[in-house]
Amino acid sequence: MADDVVITGMGVVTPIGVGETAFWEALTNGQTGAAEVTSFDTSELTRTLACQVKEDLPLSQPPGRASRLAVLAAQQALRDANLDAESIAASRVDVCVGTTMGETVFIENSLDDPDEQWLSHDHLQQISLGRPGVISRSVAEAVGATGSAYDLFGACAAGNMSLASARRKILSGSCDMVLAGGADGFSRLAFIGFMRLRVMAETCCRPFDEKRDGLFVGEGAGLFVVESSEHARRRGARVRARVSGGAVTAESYHPTRPHPEGDGLTRATIEALHDAQLNSSDIGYVCAHGTGTPQNDAIEAKVMQHCFPVGVSFSSIKSLTGHTMGAAAAIEAAVCVLSLERQMLIPTWYLSNPLDVGNLDPVMAKPRSQSVQHVVNNSAGFGGYNSSVVLSAA
Repeated sequence: MADDVVITGMGVVTPIGVGETAFWEALTNGQTGAAEVTSFDTSELTRTLACQVKEDLPLSQPPGRASRLAVLAAQQALRDANLDAESIAASRVDVCVGTTMGETVFIENSLDDPDEQWLSHDHLQQISLGRPGVISRSVAEAVGATGSAYDLFGACAAGNMSLASARRKILSGSCDMVLAGGADGFSRLAFIGFMRLRVMAETCCRPFDEKRDGLFVGEGAGLFVVESSEHARRRGARVRARVSGGAVTAESYHPTRPHPEGDGLTRATIEALHDAQLNSSDIGYVCAHGTGTPQNDAIEAKVMQHCFPVGVSFSSIKSLTGHTMGAAAAIEAAVCVLSLERQMLIPTWYLSNPLDVGNLDPVMAKPRSQSVQHVVNNSAGFGGYNSSVVLSAA
């Protein structure tokens, strides 16, 4: 079967809750993760709010924050999938973690060092600890996975890119299972960068609202155990959802701005539906990228109107979680899985005056009970990255 790839385990570490129970409760109650930044001095900055994970991370985990978030999410996912160390050691398990920033802490720790210490031997050794691949390798080492381990740098589309990659790996038979998802730690570099781009909200993130003024920078991780349905059946695993289709596209329009007509995201959505062998009318819900920035939301609304001409329900959770960068699409995939299981859609909190979306159906004000069998999870990022994943009920 073209869609014979399933999710059997899931772990989430977010600014609104660690673990799916706390995460779902916060989503349904409209609990925001936005708070004053305390990890560095913001007194001379024009923005001071962000969405950071509030729980302390175990000190036994890797030193880099993104790696620690990813390891915690991976451990949750493996427990959820009923996989122990012996089972992992006996299987071909790959690890794929999507990320935007990678592991920046080793660079940020040296930002205030005297000039003479820069590019010294010790400084270079510290920077090398954050080299590409460190997040996935940290996860693999922590859980005992011996297959390939690689970070996928796909900007804010990276979480979906990881799931699409995992789907291809399972269909090809190159491994038994993939620990796939996304992770990014809170970064001073990202915070100041987005502030300088003037796309950060002042007091409230309102995706798809006429009064939206930007995003909140966030952090987190979402990891999934992905395997074939046959492999899951043989080991008696519970199937939580199917990864029915996935697509990744790129557009060469602008380093930070999407194409005015959403060319890349449109192609990703259509190709993911084709990969899933589904029509647009089969989709009951779109978990939108929905950053809360003026350009992104308007263009994404165009994309959804083009791809779903008869209309579809949609919402964004970034009003609560903030934009968790490379983890965003993975965390939003977790929302899709929970929505499919519970037949309930999370609204775009703080959305009161929606922009013109034609036949589209914005979910707003409160959670909505709704029958859905197939959902689309969309994401887009700087550099023209776009990815779309279709998830279906188990």
